[in-house]
Amino acid sequence: MISLLRLNKLILSVIFFTAITFNFSFAEEAEEAADIWKQQENQEQENNQNNSEGDLTIESPIISGDVSKIVIKIDENKIENQENSVIGIFDPEENNFNLDMWSKTDGEEIKKVLKRINKIKLSKLSEDLLFQVLFTNAYAPKKNLNSEEFLKIKINWLIEKKRIDNLETLLKSNPEVGQNIKAIKFLINEYLSSADIQSACDKINFIDLKVQNDYLEKFKIYCLINNDQKEEALMVFDLLKESGFKDKFFEDKINFLLGISDNTTQKILDDNLLNFYFSHITSNNFEYQPDEKTDKYIWRYLSSANLIQVNNFEDEDVILKYEQAAAQNSFENDEIFKIYLKMDFNFNQLLNSEEIYKNLKNYKARALIYQSILLSDSVERKINLAFLLKDLFVKDKIFNIYVEELSIILKSINPEEIPEDYVELVNNNLDKKLTNKIKFDNEILHRSKVIKHFLDNNAKIGKTEKDFKSVYKKIKKNKKYFVSIKDIVVLESLAADGVSLPEDLDYSTLSSQLTVPQNLYDLANQNQIGLVMLKIVEIIGEDNISDLDPETIYFLNKILNELNLKKIRNNILSEALPVKV
Repeated sequence: MISLLRLNKLILSVIFFTAITFNFSFAEEAEEAADIWKQQENQEQENNQNNSEGDLTIESPIISGDVSKIVIKIDENKIENQENSVIGIFDPEENNFNLDMWSKTDGEEIKKVLKRINKIKLSKLSEDLLFQVLFTNAYAPKKNLNSEEFLKIKINWLIEKKRIDNLETLLKSNPEVGQNIKAIKFLINEYLSSADIQSACDKINFIDLKVQNDYLEKFKIYCLINNDQKEEALMVFDLLKESGFKDKFFEDKINFLLGISDNTTQKILDDNLLNFYFSHITSNNFEYQPDEKTDKYIWRYLSSANLIQVNNFEDEDVILKYEQAAAQNSFENDEIFKIYLKMDFNFNQLLNSEEIYKNLKNYKARALIYQSILLSDSVERKINLAFLLKDLFVKDKIFNIYVEELSIILKSINPEEIPEDYVELVNNNLDKKLTNKIKFDNEILHRSKVIKHFLDNNAKIGKTEKDFKSVYKKIKKNKKYFVSIKDIVVLESLAADGVSLPEDLDYSTLSSQLTVPQNLYDLANQNQIGLVMLKIVEIIGEDNISDLDPETIYFLNKILNELNLKKIRNNILSEALPVKV
């Protein structure tokens, strides 16, 4: 390969040589004219041949003949792949997917299904499944949804779900994501609103050099100052102003922070979080009263920076304002419970809170019951009070404030001390369910030890076949045994995994009576894996797998077997089949 320096020298030499020979007689040029045209004709033929082979020949406009031909090999597949980039977190094989899981699907259909899904409050399994599907490394659809558009959909989903860690992972794995201003700005605001300035500043490293955005540029300059790199900050700021940037408020604050000026305006700007932050850190006596129009990030910053002060706990309007802000995810829920703890109640009120609260205003009733929960020594009373408080939050349509705190309260109780009548109620209100042991019943196929095959993705077929033989012997002896739909699910999945089943076991009659939605079957046959998975997420929706009817479990399982998506199938079956106690 010719280096750039050598190529330049060669070109200069040629130019010099051309200049010397330029004065040759016109006659000599005429004599060679026919030859030249012949050479050009031959060259065109040669170029056409090269192009047909996928080679592009670039000939110097100065040098003729065979000197310094540059031949560039063009791989059309590589070009296509660059245009259709792969951006994700998971390798396809992690869940039996592939790079072309979206390739055969119309992008418009994907957008339609995602729009419907976004209207559903997904169960944990559904949301986790959607996350895996969306962020598996794969090419974008070839029709009506390019890579850039698909990436925006994915980033918007992460932002909406506040999956900060996942977004950072995506950025670390895919540097081109740094071109998305919304993603970077979201991360910076999340950390800045939590008063974690260093982590917020760390996020500027994700910003692609091509990105030009005033908000991000201003934050870059501040971070340089914060890291005691004032000279660099001044240089970057000067370059920004030279590009036409004008912001009197920002300039005033930066000059103050740089030590260029001794005074700065005490005006508080709350049009965005960054301006609000500058207002706070440069204020001599910062005071600010939020209202219903205050941005959620500013609410959070007020909480994180300990700037919230409630001086009058009898002022219902103020307390309700904070509760409403928390309900709208503009204010930290923890701060509400800190406010509750600061309210004064006497011993009698706390001891008889189940009756006293009825005569109090709603916010005060919540505070009284909350304090009573924390002081209660009785497990049964603590549980009853916890759910009474839930009712009080639900009454004012602000229950989302209490969801996490309720789970924390219930998890603080020793599971062994929970009365039997309360176990199910407690379990349904935990963000992470109480650990239950699987109870195997070898008298029923879909509850037997055979299903261990689906609980372990590395299960050995030989062990499964051995377990099946022993269970099948028991079932055959039971003349009244009825093969259920869940049994069919087990049998078909075992067969799909290559497990040998007894020859006398005929389940085809019952199986033939069960149906699969034709549209799902068609999509599976067309190998539209991504779209099938979105449809499955939509079908499961807000339900837990254990709550789905057997017919639904059957056709979901059938489709997953058809597509050889065994890991996802096993995740579903591990929830759908076992009895847990």
